[in-house]
Amino acid sequence: MIKNALLAVLALVLTGCLVMVDSDSRALQTVWSEGDVSRLQKGQSDEQFVRDTFGEPTSRLTHADGREVWKYRNRSEKDTEVGVFLVFSVDVEEERIETLSIEFVDGVVSNYWIDEQRF
Repeated sequence: MIKNALLAVLALVLTGCLVMVDSDSRALQTVWSEGDVSRLQKGQSDEQFVRDTFGEPTSRLTHADGREVWKYRNRSEKDTEVGVFLVFSVDVEEERIETLSIEFVDGVVSNYWIDEQRF
């Protein structure tokens, strides 16, 4: 019984040494950070504050009722490699796009949200 338990522990330890996981993330385009977003105040921040903080938007949408939505995008890439020593290796690449949308009514921030897409 003890011999079987020792063999099982030895197998687990050796298996742990044989499996490798390596992950690397890098920013491709960064326009805004969580710190910048936390400074937005609904009903107080105006278009000039947003322009000074985030720059010119990637796109603008104007609605018939006068609301305007400015969009800012961050792009990043994550590369993950999983391998079993000397047997096989799998490399997975993932691109992530985060879009910050800021809605204005009469030149003042009325709402904002972040959408995330993974490819």
